[in-house]
Amino acid sequence: MKQSKTLKVSAAALTVAALLAGCGSKDNSSGGSSESSDSVTLSMTFAESLFAGVHEDLIKEFQSKHPTIKVKAETLPDGVIYDSLRTKISTGEMPDLYQINIGHVTTDMANKGGYIYDLSSLESSKNYADSIRKATTLDGKTALFSLGVGVMGFAYDKKAFAEAGYAAPPKTWDELLDLGKKLKAKGKDLLVYSSKWETGIANVFHWTFGAKAAADDAFKKAYLSNSLDFSKPENRALVEEGFKRFKELNQYVRTGSFTNEYSVAQQAFANGDAAMLMGGTWEAGALRKLAPNMDLGFMNLPYSAEDKNPYIFVPEDGIAINAKSKNVEAAKTFLNWLFSKDTYAKIQETKGTFSAQTGVGKLDESYAEVPKWLETNRVVSFANTGPIPSATWVALGNAAQEYTFKDDLNKAVDKFIAEYDKTKQK
Repeated sequence: MKQSKTLKVSAAALTVAALLAGCGSKDNSSGGSSESSDSVTLSMTFAESLFAGVHEDLIKEFQSKHPTIKVKAETLPDGVIYDSLRTKISTGEMPDLYQINIGHVTTDMANKGGYIYDLSSLESSKNYADSIRKATTLDGKTALFSLGVGVMGFAYDKKAFAEAGYAAPPKTWDELLDLGKKLKAKGKDLLVYSSKWETGIANVFHWTFGAKAAADDAFKKAYLSNSLDFSKPENRALVEEGFKRFKELNQYVRTGSFTNEYSVAQQAFANGDAAMLMGGTWEAGALRKLAPNMDLGFMNLPYSAEDKNPYIFVPEDGIAINAKSKNVEAAKTFLNWLFSKDTYAKIQETKGTFSAQTGVGKLDESYAEVPKWLETNRVVSFANTGPIPSATWVALGNAAQEYTFKDDLNKAVDKFIAEYDKTKQK
C-alpha cells in the first residue's frame, strides 16, 4: 500500500519564511461555514499532548462565542491514539473531529473509509503556506489543519551537558557515546524517549536512512517510494549499521524507555533524570512548563559527520473533520475558529512549536539554529513513519529491541526485511 505524499524540501524554506514574516491578527472564525440555531454537540478525539493542555480554555472561549455549539473532547495517551482511531474506523464510530498525521497508515484507513473531509474550502485554509497545504493533501483533499511543522531532534539540558564537560552538543557519534559514559558515571542517563508512542522506538533509524538518502539520490528515490531492495548487500548493511547504532545508544538510555508514554518521557527529562529527550520542534512550550528553570537547548542527532548529517523534517499531527458526520457545518465553524490566526497563535505560543501558518508565532529560543539547518541541502522530508508503513516501522523498532537484548543481528535484520517486503512497492 502506498503511503501519502511526502513533503518537499521547499516546504521547509517556505515555512521558515512564513515564521519570520511576523504575527497576523485576522480572525477567520466564520468563513466557509454557517452556524445552525439548533444546539449541537461535537465530539473530538486527540492525544493528550497535541494541544499542550490549552484545549480546555480554548473550548470554553469558543463556546462563549458560539453558545449553540458544544465541544466534547476525548483526550487519549499518545501511545494509544492511533490504535483507538483504527478501532473507531473499523466500527464506524468515528468522532466529528479527530487527530491524524498525513503520513500515517491510519490516515489512509480513514480516507478509504470515507472519513476525510476536504478542508480546502474553509477560510482558515488560507492561513497556511501553499507548501504546507500541498504537504497535507491526500487524494486531492486538504486532509487536516496541522498544529505545526518541525524538525526531529533532541531537547537537552545545557547545564547537565556542561557538567559532563560538553559546553556545546556532541558533534560526532563517538562524542555522543562519550557524553553518555560520563553522565552514567555521575548517575544520570544520557537519553529518555517514548517507545509506547507507536513509532517512537525506531526513530534513530530516521538518521540511518536519512544520512544515506542525503548522500545518494538513487537510494533516496527508492526509500521515499517504499521500493528499497534489501537483497542488495549495501542496503542490508545499512540496516545492520542502524541496529548496531541503536544498541550502542541504548547503553545510555533511561530504563523504561521501551514502555514509556510520551508524557512520562517528558517528565523524566524535566526532572533531570536524563540529559536529553528524543522529540522535535513541537514541544518547547510543554517542557518549559514542566521545567521553567532549565536552560533548554535543541540538537540534531550526530549520526554522521557534521557536514554530511541529515536534518529530519516532518509535518506535525493535526485535526481532521469526519466527512460522514451529521454535524459537518458545526465542525467547520469550530475548526475555522480554532485555526484562525488569532486562536492558532495562542496554541503555537503554548506549545512552543514551529509555526505552520504564514506570519503567525514566535520561534522558541532553543530552536534558534533550526532555520539554518533548513537552509542546507541535507534536509530529508517525510512524515513520522516516512514512506515505510507504520506497522513495518514498529516491526523495525521491535527487531532492534530484540537485537539489543538477544544479540542475534541476522535474525533481527531478517525480521525487519520480511515485514518491509510485505508492503514494498513493486
